[in-house]
Amino acid sequence: MTTMTLTFTGTPGQARKALVELLQRYRSAYFVERSSQEYLVTADERTAHELAAQAQWSVRPAPEPVR
Repeated sequence: MTTMTLTFTGTPGQARKALVELLQRYRSAYFVERSSQEYLVTADERTAHELAAQAQWSVRPAPEPVR
């Protein structure tokens, strides 16, 4: 499993619609909303690779957990 941060790069008004499209298409991925345009996502390697290639989304590694 891979955890990453997805940030929507379009307008705030489009963010929710874009998220719904991802939720419908990638049902096996687990999304946690961090802000209205940023989501922490955990998914298998293949799904993570596909999510990273989505238009209007930027990807960066998830922050390290605090111990």
